[in-house]
Amino acid sequence: MTKEEFNKEIEDKVKQLRKMKKVAEQVTLTEFIEQYPLHQHIILGSMWYSVNPDISYAIGGTDPE
Repeated sequence: MTKEEFNKEIEDKVKQLRKMKKVAEQVTLTEFIEQYPLHQHIILGSMWYSVNPDISYAIGGTDPE
């Protein structure tokens, strides 16, 4: 693999991640996971929560504060 091919591959992966980030900002966590079935759920969840910081992590709808 040449340096140019390597750089192109990295650039394509970055573009894919940016596209995924935009999707994560627009859909629910469940919808996000459904759109990317080939990726591990823990990775998708981490990405989704990183772009949706205002969502509570609390279980049962209670605020941890």
